[in-house]
Amino acid sequence: MFNKNSMVVRVWADAVKKGDKELSEVPNLSNLIEVVTSIIEEAE
Repeated sequence: MFNKNSMVVRVWADAVKKGDKELSEVPNLSNLIEVVTSIIEEAE
């Protein structure tokens, strides 16, 4: 359902990168956690 270009994914990934939110706070919606995690891992 979600991909790397989805607005929800970008908002959560940015919040985690900035330190405003933790990865554990990402809602369990469809594949949201997996896509956000992949973006965070690519940035490291």
